[in-house]
Amino acid sequence: MRKYAREQTAERLRRFAYELARVAKQADADAIHDLRVSIRRFTQCLRIFPQFMPKGKAKKVRRRLNGLMDLAAEVRNQDIARELLKRAGAEQAEELKEALTQRRTQTEQDLLAAARQWNRRNVSRKWRAQLEL
Repeated sequence: MRKYAREQTAERLRRFAYELARVAKQADADAIHDLRVSIRRFTQCLRIFPQFMPKGKAKKVRRRLNGLMDLAAEVRNQDIARELLKRAGAEQAEELKEALTQRRTQTEQDLLAAARQWNRRNVSRKWRAQLEL
């Protein structure tokens, strides 16, 4: 069981690292969605298999992921709001569209900065070592 848990967690960490690098280059809607999915799946492994990792390390990694997930969620929320506005046919809502676009741009920049910083720090490699994967 230990081997299986570590293999699954290592694969989810690898996928997270890939998606993080992708977002660091271009924070488009698809990349952000895929990053959020990879974070959720990696977090699920950490939550389900903590007994197969060094004590307290899984929880520590999960806490760090929460901040990145919050940044990605903010950008995603702006994308969803703009799409809903478009579907509603609110052509007269130019002021609201502009506000959403500006908010999206700012949250995207925050996410890009965080993703680039995490990549520079090589977080996934450090976590692989800390979690003994």
